[in-house]
Amino acid sequence: MYKTLFSLLGALSLAAQAADKPNIVFILADDMSYDSVSGLNSAMGPLKTPNIDKLIPQSMTFTDGHSGSAVCTPTRYGILTGRYSWRSRLKSAVLWDYGRPLIEDELMTYPEFLQQEGYTTGMIGKWHLGLDWKDAEGKDANANVNDQDAFFKNAKMKEKLAAVEKSIDFTKPVTGGPLDHGFDYWSGVDLPNMPPYTWIKNRNADPLPSERKPKDMFGHPGVMAPGWKLEDILPRLGTESAQWIKEQSKQEKPFFLYLPLTSPHTPISPSKPWQGQSVTPYADFIMETDAVVGQVVKALEEAGVADNTILIFTADNGSASHKGQLDKLKKNGIDVRHHFKGQKAQIHEGGHRVPLIVRWPGKVKAGSKCEEVVCLNDFYATTAALLGKKLPETAAVDSTNLLPLLTGEKELLKDRPLVVNHDIGGRFAIRKGPYKLVLLNKVQLFHLGNDPKESKDISQEHPELVKELAGELAKMIHNGRSTTGPKQKNDGVIPFPKSVLTRFPELKQ
Repeated sequence: MYKTLFSLLGALSLAAQAADKPNIVFILADDMSYDSVSGLNSAMGPLKTPNIDKLIPQSMTFTDGHSGSAVCTPTRYGILTGRYSWRSRLKSAVLWDYGRPLIEDELMTYPEFLQQEGYTTGMIGKWHLGLDWKDAEGKDANANVNDQDAFFKNAKMKEKLAAVEKSIDFTKPVTGGPLDHGFDYWSGVDLPNMPPYTWIKNRNADPLPSERKPKDMFGHPGVMAPGWKLEDILPRLGTESAQWIKEQSKQEKPFFLYLPLTSPHTPISPSKPWQGQSVTPYADFIMETDAVVGQVVKALEEAGVADNTILIFTADNGSASHKGQLDKLKKNGIDVRHHFKGQKAQIHEGGHRVPLIVRWPGKVKAGSKCEEVVCLNDFYATTAALLGKKLPETAAVDSTNLLPLLTGEKELLKDRPLVVNHDIGGRFAIRKGPYKLVLLNKVQLFHLGNDPKESKDISQEHPELVKELAGELAKMIHNGRSTTGPKQKNDGVIPFPKSVLTRFPELKQ
């Protein structure tokens, strides 16, 4: 009797705790610029994103939101660790074929924190943060793969990676992935344009890749599951996400779903129902991406948990060039680079200013806008604040609490650390209000309020501001963090151009 009573009281206590904690759904589109959302860009013309647009009047839209980098891997690292990726061993570019795990074991990740707070954590989608693939003896088959190794760079690397792939026993469970960094569940792909071309569920490739990818199929050469079709990936992500949400909504625990989509990144592979719906396959893929967002929203509503769910829609970086497709779109009245200069991989705003829409019914003012400069890294500290928890001093060192902005308590965070931008070549920029200091071989300063397309360098007019911003970046580097707290270590030296170090010796490490 007493066991039954205690069990009932325990269940009621868990249910009460869960009711106080909102569910969190974090949708990360892949290579989708701020200007790829029709509700944010009147120059989208006939290309529409109705499901994302519908969120805008229900949410807060951040007009100056930034991914942690202008490319994939570093941004994902920042979201899950609350730490800029340039502090890790990866100082530029992304992880390539069979890359080793990037997230350090000693770091407490965002999903690990949520697990401690009683959340069920799920990931459905693209990882691209490295995995340890095993050989027949259970050893790491890719232990000697360097971050710079990629099959397309030269014949020697191609041979090396082919040998690594040949040594992998795909029946062995992978390590170093989502389940080792805070996720209870993972279903998805490492990434869609590199091997192995198969689905991974938790730790296992399923189905096993037993064939070679056809040469006419997009992507790096490598092994593939029989019958693998690129156009099946995105629909499956949508369907599995909806199912997972409905399953978790029946449980007593709150849930966190991280949904890193594979679209509209290459391979441009809209499924059959979406092919030919717009001007180009890329536009079709944007439309299908929007439809998946709608599918997730519908699942939340049908499960009856929409009102107690923080829904975040954003992207990992700006749009890529797609070999002339964007020019063809523009000729047809569709401009997905309307507001800002540049594109994916670049330090210009078009590389890392992303759509950022946050819905939290009853907590976030519907139809509101925020002009504060923010970063996707910030959601780690924000979640800790809304749960009333203090993070360890070594966690989320580049993450700032945005809760006062979301609740409308404040319009700006006067004392927040400055936001740092980073690109594929390892180049830096740093923001202070409308001012943006860019550290290329040539130092540039822009006033984005007056000049959002970065056309006029005003560094000569504001030498003191240039010096101040370079000094702030130097402090962040030397302290190993941008937030207050004990000094932390970066992994290795950040390679600034010689011309930058000559002008700003304080950046030397």
